Amino acid sequence: MKKLIFILPLFFTLNSSAGEQLFLQANSEYANENYSTAIFLYDSILANGLESAELYYNLGNCHYKTQNLANSIWHYEKSLQFGKKEKTTHNLALARLKIIDRIEPLPQLFYKKWRISLTQVFNTKIWQTLALIFVLLFFLLKLITQFTTLKNKLLLQVLSVLTLMSLFFTHSSYTQNFVKKEGIIFTSTVIVNSAPTSNSTNLFSLHSGSKVVIIDEIGDWINIRIANGNSGWITQNSIKEL
Repeated sequence: MKKLIFILPLFFTLNSSAGEQLFLQANSEYANENYSTAIFLYDSILANGLESAELYYNLGNCHYKTQNLANSIWHYEKSLQFGKKEKTTHNLALARLKIIDRIEPLPQLFYKKWRISLTQVFNTKIWQTLALIFVLLFFLLKLITQFTTLKNKLLLQVLSVLTLMSLFFTHSSYTQNFVKKEGIIFTSTVIVNSAPTSNSTNLFSLHSGSKVVIIDEIGDWINIRIANGNSGWITQNSIKEL
């Protein structure tokens, strides 16, 4: 947890010198082990509508240092929404080792594992850009082959495959990051009920830091599912959506 991102990548641009100064100041506070101050400064950047994988990663490290595991896990998960990075995955695994719940996920078929791994190679914006590029190249080559004597069926077939693949992974990435709703449990203990009412049967309990998939919402209740397939209802104030 010692490694912190001290520079901003090109895609993360701040709208003002004041914003950049906040980031540098937060890094300095982290280096001096003033984690609460660093968190305040990083959150100030988020409050201005600016976000990046590095910013969420740094916040995850800060919360880990202050033993706020739920917030640490939440911020690492947010960082991974911008693209899978080894350092973030590693730190997330360390944080999960310290929470109470040990939820064994259901086994996945090999092709689903490959699909998920390939989808996480790039973030959604990059997949969208690649899909647009391949679509444009495909139609451009199609026009060239129709209105000129240049014929290259092999190249057209390759572009067709690349276009379909990029569109597929764009859809998969978008579904994973923007359609599929997930959240982190933030209360120390929450009872999972069989129905959206406190009078229903208590099924099992979850603890701070556990990740859930949000299936449905009714009033102040949320229908959730955990990695092992178990599901039920919890109160809305016990979870923070990703």
